[in-house]
Amino acid sequence: MQSHQPFHRRFGLIPAALLLATAPAAFAQSSVTIYGVVDVYTAYQKSTVGGKDTSLWAMGNNGQMTSRLGFKGIEDLGGGYRASFNLETGFDPSTGGLQNSYRYFDRQSWVGLGGGFGEVRVGRQNSVMFLYSGNMDAFGAATYGSAYNNFANWLARVDNDISYISPRFANTTLELHYSVGERAGSTAGNAVYQIGMQTQQGPVYVGSAYLNANNATNTNSVKQFMLGGNVDYGSGKVYLAFFRTNEVISATTGNVFTNPAGKYDPAGAVVGNTAGDYHNTYSLSADYRINAQTTVGAGGGFVKDASRYNNNARQFSLIVNYDLSKRTRLYAVASRLINQNTAAYRMTGASFTASQALSPDAGASETGVQLGIRHTF
Repeated sequence: MQSHQPFHRRFGLIPAALLLATAPAAFAQSSVTIYGVVDVYTAYQKSTVGGKDTSLWAMGNNGQMTSRLGFKGIEDLGGGYRASFNLETGFDPSTGGLQNSYRYFDRQSWVGLGGGFGEVRVGRQNSVMFLYSGNMDAFGAATYGSAYNNFANWLARVDNDISYISPRFANTTLELHYSVGERAGSTAGNAVYQIGMQTQQGPVYVGSAYLNANNATNTNSVKQFMLGGNVDYGSGKVYLAFFRTNEVISATTGNVFTNPAGKYDPAGAVVGNTAGDYHNTYSLSADYRINAQTTVGAGGGFVKDASRYNNNARQFSLIVNYDLSKRTRLYAVASRLINQNTAAYRMTGASFTASQALSPDAGASETGVQLGIRHTF
């Protein structure tokens, strides 16, 4: 789950259902929530592109959180059971267009059934790693400043996903996911498996997740592992995170790698494609609350490539958050990313838009500054 959750306004089921043109029946125990985020920033980047020193001023979106509009609902079925759904789409507030024009709900689209046993959900869902990552980084696993986000590049969401979320026990929850590959004669081809666990024990939070994504013939797979957490020391938190993935880019399962915001492609950072190779990402960061409105943070991270290319990189960043209200925040980020050998990592923010960012040459370093505003509703 991300560090900063949207503020939700609740509406009765009947008017919300009219807005959505959905089910005609309504019950007093039912509700629909309409929520969203609008995040816009102006940014400066400088790097070497095409062999030349290049700078870019741009207005972007999705700096600290991806701009979105969502609808989610719960219906009390009686007997301790409930039905639920979540439909969420990303958009670009600078143009008013959808983030992914060929999907109505590119971020989430699922329906579920819950009760004392936990909850089962079916549809397009956020990955476990995406949900946990914001609790492992002072930058919320977003903005230019998040080395963890820029280097690790976990899968964000998956199609055809069947998930089970356990009840909370001793402040601990477990998640299991299986994404149906839709391959005739095979339950493993194109399938994606995930498992995750997170716990909050006093001031200490720990989360861990594993993902395996098979190719169509089940002859190769991408494997990813995440472990991290934070400690609340009273005036802020200290965050520590680790991520490991193998460097297999030929395992292009249709459920994951052809989807926007769900693509994992080490070729974008020039790390190789040799079976058995891998790279590890390490991140350490902290924040400090100056007063009720102002928080400052700093952090760094590095990625270690085990392939023959030895394409390592490191990054150091600062962030200031100023809350104008519970819903509206100003943020400023300054960061320096240093690529080695032929690595070509870049600063991305909450999600990547090519026209709003530079693509450094192999081995080129990058400097970035962001000034943004984020409003949740």
